[in-house]
Amino acid sequence: MDEIKMDIIIQNFISIIPLFKKKLIHDNCGFNKSNLNHSHFQIMLTLKNKDKLPISEVAKKLVISTPNMTKLLNKLIEEDMIQRIPDEKDRRIINIKLTEKGDKYLEDKFEDVKLSLKNKFYTLPNDKLDKFNESLVTLKDVLNEISSDI
Repeated sequence: MDEIKMDIIIQNFISIIPLFKKKLIHDNCGFNKSNLNHSHFQIMLTLKNKDKLPISEVAKKLVISTPNMTKLLNKLIEEDMIQRIPDEKDRRIINIKLTEKGDKYLEDKFEDVKLSLKNKFYTLPNDKLDKFNESLVTLKDVLNEISSDI
């Protein structure tokens, strides 16, 4: 592939990220209506469908520094969304786990987002919706094909 074409692809990709956030994600998550922000949500999503995870592993996955992680976790604990669980084998390791309230919060949030997105997508004509879906499938395939090793 030539360099000019690659630059165009990269520019298009970079320009779509803020559009996704602005048009589809930010307004639909309702963070301004709660005490939690996007980072709190990401931590909880990481814990979804997991029994428990070490704090260090969650921080590494989300690229969050230890001081920031502590602050975020304290807020989630205060809101009863997660709980700290000492590791049974190594006292130095602290695990975190989603509480029932946290799990319910995520389910409710997903339903809110789903409804909001449906309302936005219903405004599109069928042919645009079909193209959009095909594009999303292609994007998902491409992203799964890209190596995450840097």
